[in-house]
Amino acid sequence: HPGEDVKVKSVPKLMETYYNSIGRNATLLLNFPIMPNGLIHPNDEKAVLEFAKAVKEAFAVDLTDNAEAEATNIRGNASKFNAVEAIDDNKDTYWATDDSVTKASLTIDFGKSTTFNRFLVQEYIHLGQRVRAFTVEALVNGNWKELAKATTIGYKRILRFPTVKAAQVRFNITDSKSCPVISNIGIYDAPQILTAPSIIRNQFGEVII
Repeated sequence: HPGEDVKVKSVPKLMETYYNSIGRNATLLLNFPIMPNGLIHPNDEKAVLEFAKAVKEAFAVDLTDNAEAEATNIRGNASKFNAVEAIDDNKDTYWATDDSVTKASLTIDFGKSTTFNRFLVQEYIHLGQRVRAFTVEALVNGNWKELAKATTIGYKRILRFPTVKAAQVRFNITDSKSCPVISNIGIYDAPQILTAPSIIRNQFGEVII
């Protein structure tokens, strides 16, 4: 409806929807309304193109590239289940633990102090959803600092937290239905997206920003 042309969601709101859907092991439905001429409104078109650009920019550089990884347990000590299989950018390979191990940690070493604010993790979903709880920590000034914690992972989970600078990141699986199988871990430094302030003048002439 013409009256809703100015109600199109902004890029910050669309990104929030992205993190609460794709970032939480779900799908994203944009649900475009169609104009009488059969086209998407220019306002919607502009917003979604900017949204697509913002997503690409947020995940353009995976900081785990060229990083090293080690885990507290490796299934049968076999190289094909090693920790590096979780950061090799191949969803068909995965880090796995022994059957009896449902709590384990994987540490990623950048080799130098690195800035980041996003942590992406995926299970090898062909073998089912297993992880029940996990945390993410960073080695800051010689001490491990918890950045985020969550429950399920599934196909994909993305965690957001304030920007931190560290040389090492530790992914801790604290509870799992059975031995975890982690196919992919990505760490990113997403650009900050600022929301434009809204200005309201009430009936008394007071301006609120």
